[in-house]
Amino acid sequence: MPRFTSVVPDIVDRRMLKAAGLASLAFLPSPGLAQSDGNDVNPDDDIVVIAEFPRGSVVTDIPPVLELDAGDIDSFGASSVEDLLEAISSQTSSSRGRGSGRPVVLINGQRTSGFREVRDLPPEAIKNVQVFPEELAVQYGFRPDQRVINFILKEDYTGFSLEAEAGLPERGGQTYQEYESNLTRIGKNSRINLNLEYEQNGAITEAERGIVQDDAGAAVDLGQFRTLAPAEKTLEFNGNYSRTFENGTALSVNGDYKFEQSRALRGLAGASLAVPASSPFAVSPADETVERFFPELGALRRRVETHTGQAGFALNGTVSDWRWSLTGEYVYTREDTDTDQSGDTGALQAAVDAGTVDPFADGIGSLLGPGRTDRARSVSRDIDTQATASGTLFMLPAGPLTTTLRGGYDRNSLDSRDITDGIVTRNKLSRDIFSTGINIDIPLADENIDVKDAIGELSINGNLGYSELSDFGGLVEFGFGLNWEPLNGLVFSATAIGEDAAPEITQLGNPLIVTPNVTVFDFTNGETVLVDITTGGNFALPAEKRRDIKLAANYRPEWLDDLTLLAEYNRTNSTNVASSFPLLTPEIEAAFPDRVTRDGTGQLIAIDRRPVSYSTVRSDNIRYGFTFSKRFGQRRGNRPGGRPRRERGPNADETPPPGSESRSAGRPQQNARPGGRGGRPGGRRPGGRWRVTLYHTVNLEDRILIRPGVQELDLLDGSATGSDGGTPRHKFELSGGWFNKGIGFRVRGEHVSSTRVDGGLTGSDLRFSDLTTLNLRMFVNLNDRGNLTEKVKFLQNSRIALRIDNLFDDIQTVRDASGVVPLSYQPGFVDPVGRYFEISFRKRF
Repeated sequence: MPRFTSVVPDIVDRRMLKAAGLASLAFLPSPGLAQSDGNDVNPDDDIVVIAEFPRGSVVTDIPPVLELDAGDIDSFGASSVEDLLEAISSQTSSSRGRGSGRPVVLINGQRTSGFREVRDLPPEAIKNVQVFPEELAVQYGFRPDQRVINFILKEDYTGFSLEAEAGLPERGGQTYQEYESNLTRIGKNSRINLNLEYEQNGAITEAERGIVQDDAGAAVDLGQFRTLAPAEKTLEFNGNYSRTFENGTALSVNGDYKFEQSRALRGLAGASLAVPASSPFAVSPADETVERFFPELGALRRRVETHTGQAGFALNGTVSDWRWSLTGEYVYTREDTDTDQSGDTGALQAAVDAGTVDPFADGIGSLLGPGRTDRARSVSRDIDTQATASGTLFMLPAGPLTTTLRGGYDRNSLDSRDITDGIVTRNKLSRDIFSTGINIDIPLADENIDVKDAIGELSINGNLGYSELSDFGGLVEFGFGLNWEPLNGLVFSATAIGEDAAPEITQLGNPLIVTPNVTVFDFTNGETVLVDITTGGNFALPAEKRRDIKLAANYRPEWLDDLTLLAEYNRTNSTNVASSFPLLTPEIEAAFPDRVTRDGTGQLIAIDRRPVSYSTVRSDNIRYGFTFSKRFGQRRGNRPGGRPRRERGPNADETPPPGSESRSAGRPQQNARPGGRGGRPGGRRPGGRWRVTLYHTVNLEDRILIRPGVQELDLLDGSATGSDGGTPRHKFELSGGWFNKGIGFRVRGEHVSSTRVDGGLTGSDLRFSDLTTLNLRMFVNLNDRGNLTEKVKFLQNSRIALRIDNLFDDIQTVRDASGVVPLSYQPGFVDPVGRYFEISFRKRF
């Protein structure tokens, strides 16, 4: 028996090296094998197994849910990573239902300083994309409710691009413009990415969408003075630089500045005037109340300006066979909000009472007191640092026991000031967070061949963390999971997590802002009214406890390439949940009577929508679906970014492809799992391809107990927390695309089933129809379309794209028990944009 020797780790025992040596024999040329008589191998010779692995892949036993190579990426016609993520959002969003936001992003298997570091990279610079489920996040020191996306970049790329976009809704009333320039240069040891972007969006007024006003509003055409969508402007610069040093350590730095401006119209100054029956101008034999608006005073406005500055860094390296990282980020945000309010009505009411002013006459707005402007400013400063180290603790019969250690320090501060009716209120909050945690992965059946042959690959993992918050004390998080691959391509996983979570500092201390004349449907009286809405922070919010369970199955059948089947069950259970104020149904009003203001006649006049706390929130859902893609017009080959098929046992016919490393040859010292779930080296020649993805989510339970003694809300059966109704029982997500010879089509669709909201014994029920939206994107790469670019040199390396959102112009219909659409649920309120068209031109230099 020859002796096998590895040039990588010396911790690999002879059994593992033996398996690696057997696998390496498959890479010898077959003619040579045919000519060999078996006497060429000396039993005393050493066979050296050289460990190689796909560059930039991720070391993990968790299989990806999606893998894309460069050709796949091109077929999406995206302009940036942000556009690409939007195109595959159905496969990158977490199904746990906690709304955790963007997934975790890695570059070449390494942590980044944040999403801004990868957001503006052009798709042409990306070699492969791998999307992993939430279970991988803890291995990189993140929360276990975010999916992980690894971008493997090309080793040599230089590009400069300009892009212009213009769009407008089919109904008009708004124009959109965007201009963007991008410079990217990637070398063997460095990377630079600079992006400058400007965009502006016009306003949409109620008059432009034909919103029906009440009698008082119709008299002055109030819709001209109220916007459904504000006018907005945004200017942003983002810069990134990365360098890898001779010792393998990589440093990346990021800087970003963003300015946002919003202008909205909030209606007219108005007054509710009591007209006594004794007035010489009375039109009724009884006392009455008259609602008046005064266009001569001009529109009330809401102005918001936001400045955001960010700086971050990421340092990644290896020590022995351990991978370590240090990341840090500082974010400064200042938001200024000015809200116009009506003046005092005392003098005008006194004149009406005296009979000297006709309350129905024009031009009496001059008798109002001077209007005022309430001002609010919030300044937040956030520091986020974290250090992680991952590596092998020791070897088990089934393989290496690996761990991830993390520790971090965060500081959040919020200074807010609001001036309401001349009264100044200041809040100053800060929070220091020291955190630490550990994640352990234990293989039970993998490299111990006999066990693996019997039950397949099996591993378990666990994580434990602790955070000390200066304002909330200690918070604990824990979790454990199991990954089992009984057959090649079939993977089962189970995860249970528990954690304590403090409310965001903005939920506690945001400045108080009162917005007048907001259109609201009053379920109690069954009518649409204009009310004052109060927003801000709530210092009384407690810490939340979360307990989640996830079961998943991922299947990639060997008999049908490029098909992935996925099924997931998610159960969440939380107590003391901080939430935005829910839709004001009779159930909610009974639970929060102090948040609602009504006048003597019972008419709704104000709602305090500052955050609230729910006693218990429970939800269960099942999500299942598939992704299927095919290529045509090209020669088949090994798919980049995939996983090699592996038979069980040393006598397997299939072996890892060249350039990969058997797991039995030891762990590499970089961010790749060679020959495993990190990627399939190789590629396919350019050609056409199509892809379709379909997911169906069934919500089994969604309940909220606001507090003991109050009726529990069933969001699947008549209760609601949002203005768009309860939780739909069914949700379908569809995405697909076709690309060939420079022409591409891409669709994204979503369908949600209908819901209802019960108005109670004295209130009005509402029925929300089902909703189907389909977005279409078509693009042409002009280089691939004949000799046009030879005739017009400027068009070389350019692309024209057309985008249509809400292709069917489907808008959710809301009706009350009598079949009438309430004024606050007119189509213009529900969806002011509707069908939307946009054209873009992008050129690379």
